[in-house]
Amino acid sequence: METINIGVLAHVDAGKTTLTERILFETGAITQVGSVDQGTTQTDSLAIERVRGITVKSSAVSFTTQGIKINLIDTPGHADFISEVEYALRVLDGVILVISAVEGVQAQTKVLMNALMESQTPVILFINKIDRMGANYNRVVEEIRSLLTEEVYEMCEVLEEGSPCVRVKHHGSHHREAWLEQLTRSNDSLLSDYMSDSSISVERLDQELRELTLRGKAFPLFAGSAVQGIGVQDVITALGHYFPKNSPTQSEQLTGVVFKVKHSENGERLAYVRIYEGRIIVKKMITYLSGEKQEEGQFKLHHLEMLLDGQMIETYVVHAGDIAVLRGTELHVGDIVGHYCTKIKHFPFHEPPLQIQVSAEHSKDTHLLFKALSDLAIEDPFIQFTQDAVTKELTIRMFGEVQQEIIATTLSENYGIRAKFSEPLIMCIEKPLSTGSAAEFMGIRPNPFYATIGFRVEPGEFGTGVVYRLEVELGSLPLTFQKVIQEKVMEVLQEGLSGWPVTDIVVTLTHSGYASPVTTAADFRNLVPLVLMHALHEAGTRVYEPYQQYEMLIPESSLSKCMSMLASLEASIEVPQLVTSGCLIRGTIPVRRTEELKRSLKSITVGEGFFTARPGGYQSVQGIPIEKQRRTVSPLNRKKYMMVVSKVIGRES
Repeated sequence: METINIGVLAHVDAGKTTLTERILFETGAITQVGSVDQGTTQTDSLAIERVRGITVKSSAVSFTTQGIKINLIDTPGHADFISEVEYALRVLDGVILVISAVEGVQAQTKVLMNALMESQTPVILFINKIDRMGANYNRVVEEIRSLLTEEVYEMCEVLEEGSPCVRVKHHGSHHREAWLEQLTRSNDSLLSDYMSDSSISVERLDQELRELTLRGKAFPLFAGSAVQGIGVQDVITALGHYFPKNSPTQSEQLTGVVFKVKHSENGERLAYVRIYEGRIIVKKMITYLSGEKQEEGQFKLHHLEMLLDGQMIETYVVHAGDIAVLRGTELHVGDIVGHYCTKIKHFPFHEPPLQIQVSAEHSKDTHLLFKALSDLAIEDPFIQFTQDAVTKELTIRMFGEVQQEIIATTLSENYGIRAKFSEPLIMCIEKPLSTGSAAEFMGIRPNPFYATIGFRVEPGEFGTGVVYRLEVELGSLPLTFQKVIQEKVMEVLQEGLSGWPVTDIVVTLTHSGYASPVTTAADFRNLVPLVLMHALHEAGTRVYEPYQQYEMLIPESSLSKCMSMLASLEASIEVPQLVTSGCLIRGTIPVRRTEELKRSLKSITVGEGFFTARPGGYQSVQGIPIEKQRRTVSPLNRKKYMMVVSKVIGRES
């Protein structure tokens, strides 16, 4: 059977979960439409989702229509959960983007549409809630053309909107002819026939629209009411026409990617895998590639399930194009099952800019808190959870306050833990300015350790992180000592000259030596910080802070005040553009000023301002570097550092 993997995306409360329920009902996958308000929906299974009425975890369910199996992934709409959306985009063949007929295009709608257009994912637009009071179909269409894309093709017209008598009239062949001028912009052959007055059939126009949609260049637009079921069947019919279909392949080589991991009620790990080539068979040995270094591993699959008509059922095989659910594995999100192939899509995943310390209100729950955060980090890789090796503090990296609230609620409801959170810290990074080197030799003062170490540090390529190299012979040190040195280098670079993690750096081990059997791993572990930090001090570092790329739509009358406000908030400003709905401003702004921008914009525009932001990387801090309080004594303060080391050695002996 052919399959299509689709997603439903939207700004919070535009009705995407309700649309999902209606689609499942219309196709017979469920017998009753669930309610978001009553917490009875098929996809929002978490208690916190039902309470807040928003989706916070992507859910997968399937249905069948026109002989095609469709796996539908209902994804979050809030910006704090963009990681869930981005991971889901890797496996989707197409997306239904839902927009409210009342609220219109909103901030997250713009963020999502930008991501979809950049990835060239086929998209069907659905204007929902046309039965609600205040619905304005034509206004929303103009907003879409102005704020999202001009390549919109209306598939229907809405009559008596905003009333119980609302209805949708499907456009006939006459209206399709109105697409002609728009379609000729991207097809020279069609333009040539149009200019020569050659006959162009409606079927040819429809085929051209289909091909452009499949390439992510055109966007069919439907309208309706998910609650009432109006217009939903038109969307269902369009799925098989405008989205690419997958067929089982003859390839014996398995290729798949893990896009979602969750834990069942009994704590068993479930890994959702999109299969691109080959097939997964139960009881077979499966190879996988894990992590950034693509380390290879193997496991024997004992339990295999698939999605089928609203349920998850056991099976012995899942073919290419479909989604397999693997039970009891150690797979993580992003792992490649089988072998890598070019069909696997890649998206840039931005590191969360906020760090928060977490602790249990009751110390007896500390161990349980560690286990709970470990589970949550497995399910969502963008919750970067770590425990400090020295202070034992638990920290997580995240995108925003809503994400923190969800974590707190999940810890309380699912694990019975009341957690305390510190104020969020905006995380900067450091990069080396030049080359620096240092070495200390065994037996030569001031080195008190039975070890010799030398390092050279230098700037690395952008985005390479920490690169560790050897300039000494591989066999000059026992493997155990080599491993200790490299691990300690990575640990030391978590706090640079200004206290921030150091990245885009090349660290080369230039000298090494030991005295058997006197030298121990502790000698290297204690000496590495002294030598490495002196090399880094010689090279110097620059601090970079996280920025966001913003986009604002404001009334033209507010332009002057907004420009002054942006300048005061250290934002860069591109040349403003006049559009149908007002004035569009783009630029970048430090993450630390974003919340202030949101508050000021609301005040200046009396609530009419429209603001979106997305991660924009890092920019160097001008003037005095922002410093972070160190969690450990700086090795550059040799006297104080040696006092701490002496105490540790004394306790160990």
